[in-house]
Amino acid sequence: MGTYSSSFPYAPLWLLALVFFASLIVAREVGAYVRRRRGSSATDTDAFAMTSVLGLFALLIGFTFSIALSRYEERRVLVVKEANALGTTWLRTQLLDSPDRERMQAQLRRYVDARLAFGKARNADEELQQQRRTEALQNELWTTLMSATASFRDTPRASLLVSTTNDSIDLAAERFATRQAHVPPRILRMLWLFALLAAAMAGYERASHRRSTTLLLALFTLAAALVIDLDRPSTGMINVPQQPMLDLRDSMGPGRP
Repeated sequence: MGTYSSSFPYAPLWLLALVFFASLIVAREVGAYVRRRRGSSATDTDAFAMTSVLGLFALLIGFTFSIALSRYEERRVLVVKEANALGTTWLRTQLLDSPDRERMQAQLRRYVDARLAFGKARNADEELQQQRRTEALQNELWTTLMSATASFRDTPRASLLVSTTNDSIDLAAERFATRQAHVPPRILRMLWLFALLAAAMAGYERASHRRSTTLLLALFTLAAALVIDLDRPSTGMINVPQQPMLDLRDSMGPGRP
């Protein structure tokens, strides 16, 4: 969990969940071993300590889940905003004369294709590759726009095209930034530490209830896996819907072969 900023985001989710669950089982067995060594029964103080640790762990899980979910929602909203901005730009290309209109529309089709590929990237390298492709197409799109509006650049007609194109470029950069933002590694390390402590105390106080404590640790693992999945837009199983961008691309038509 402590290597989240390096190799951690790219490890398969099932492997992370398995390692997390195995570490909790080990912590439980350590707690049970300490109980056997002491040869004493659990006290009210032990029960209070376990309840306190479980309460703190639940609070930390809820806090971390809230961070991951809010960032997922932000990424989802940005897809809608970018699709709307590009759709408006597409409509406003009707303000251009031929052949500038056709050339800009063809570039917009390629640009939306690139944004769809960015949204479907399955790893960090592919995501970065599609972002670079996006930036190259942005330069082409902007150059075409400046050339097409050269004769009426100071008019409201040019302003309409420039403003929405600029919004689309800004939103692309914002989407890339939000996909790079993750739950701070320190929080994930604390989450793991509290889970280990809770597992150890469960093993100490409920050494003879292995079936119930195993179920409890499995629930811990599912909760942690859900947080990690939400926090991994490129490699997770919970992906941001790209339907707004798909609908936009369909509305643009196939273009020339």
